[in-house]
Amino acid sequence: MKLSDNLKTIRKENNLSQEQLAEKLGVSRQAVSKWESGQSYPEMDKVLLICKLFNYNIDELMNENVKEVNETKQSKININKYIDDFFAFITKTVDMLSSMKFRQKIKCLVEQIGIIIFLVCIFAIIGGIGSSILNGLIGGLPSKIYYCIRNIISSIYIILALIVGTTVLLHIFKIRYLDYYEIIKGNDLNESNESNNNEENKIQEQTDNNGKKKIFIEKKKEKIIIRDPEHSQSKFLTGIIRVVLWCIKFIAAWIALDFVATFVCLFTLLILSFLFVKTGLVFLGSLLGIISAIIINFVILELLYNFIVSKKSKKSRMAILFVISLVLAGISIGMILIGITNFNYIEDVNINNEVEDVYNIQMTENLSISGWGSVIEFIETDSSDVKIVIKHSKYYKTKIYNENETIELYCFQDDSKIMEAIRDTIKDINNKEIKDYYNNPTIYVYASKDNIEKMKKNQEIKYEKTRESELNELYDQTEDLQNRVYELNEIIYEKDSIIEDLNRQLEEINTIPEE
Repeated sequence: MKLSDNLKTIRKENNLSQEQLAEKLGVSRQAVSKWESGQSYPEMDKVLLICKLFNYNIDELMNENVKEVNETKQSKININKYIDDFFAFITKTVDMLSSMKFRQKIKCLVEQIGIIIFLVCIFAIIGGIGSSILNGLIGGLPSKIYYCIRNIISSIYIILALIVGTTVLLHIFKIRYLDYYEIIKGNDLNESNESNNNEENKIQEQTDNNGKKKIFIEKKKEKIIIRDPEHSQSKFLTGIIRVVLWCIKFIAAWIALDFVATFVCLFTLLILSFLFVKTGLVFLGSLLGIISAIIINFVILELLYNFIVSKKSKKSRMAILFVISLVLAGISIGMILIGITNFNYIEDVNINNEVEDVYNIQMTENLSISGWGSVIEFIETDSSDVKIVIKHSKYYKTKIYNENETIELYCFQDDSKIMEAIRDTIKDINNKEIKDYYNNPTIYVYASKDNIEKMKKNQEIKYEKTRESELNELYDQTEDLQNRVYELNEIIYEKDSIIEDLNRQLEEINTIPEE
């Protein structure tokens, strides 16, 4: 930074013209003009005078940027002001409490306790609501991740609540007491109050041994009076409030990111809604509903942005947009309800169960059949073997497992058919039809009457055996635990006996007489 630029900056910051600066330095205006333009340089005595007048040293004036120097000095001054104001707050509080009567102290204490209880209740209610919202948002996550996120957010909320609560409590204490009480001392009274104070002073007369009268004026002690000043904000309270505001703005920024993602998703839905253009009123209602959601999302985003950047919101425009979105939402719901009455729900079994998988099984003495999540229907035939027919949607596929004469049938969604299912669903909705493509499959077992009874009986026996094996396993585990408890008790008993032996030996040693 050149000396010429620094001189110009110093002059402007102090609201001086070139003539005024020249007068202070004892030079002509042309000399100052040449210094600022860099055509000439001031003599050393003038440089020293500039440093003295504006509180700079030569190195700062010649080599550094005085703007940055001023900012550094100002930051140091601000920090000192924060510290001084904090100690002044404490000093003023101690002075006020020491001058208050006992009844006034109790009243102040009770009032602060009431404020604390009120704040705790408010934060507890907000915390309960926030906990419910958090469970709804991240409740589906794995337990470790869920509890980790929950603990982090809970810690942040508790710290933020403590900061906000302390700030509110101190601020109320300041405006309720410190700003309304002032200690008035006799030497600090102005002339307008002197006469009133003289009336309140006690005048006493005493006579000495010579018969002369002496008058003593006893001044009253310091008292507390109420005043009504313009309330000035304490620096350290202002700093705490700023920290709290930054924390709230940080949280608002994270919430805004969620609404940005929602904004993108809504525009995606707006484009995808044109796939259902043939549905008539349902399409128009969905379109208006998405537009209404976009408007509301935009209003919330703008409010959050204005709050974060401390910008004033245009309330009239916000209110108009909000009312428009509500009107569009109402029209949307009405159109969808009217349009959906024209849809047909199709329950045709041939449409839902349009694929059949057939399995031929040889009948055995211990054969049993079970289906995971499916209904099994037994149908009597004259065949000695067993025929299994699984009817399901084309978007499913089946598997059969045969192990130890136990047949288990599984029917699950075919991932390779997902896109086909989406295309068919869009096509049917445009045709104003609703079909259940993912209904539960049905298992038909064709066998003779005797074989059906055998399979049912075998299934019951295996079910009982399964339950019995599980119970036996639980009994075995219980027995193992009991044996372990016995072993631990024996170890404890052995240790107790060892301790008793050691104590007995110690007593014998203590009874041996010293030589």
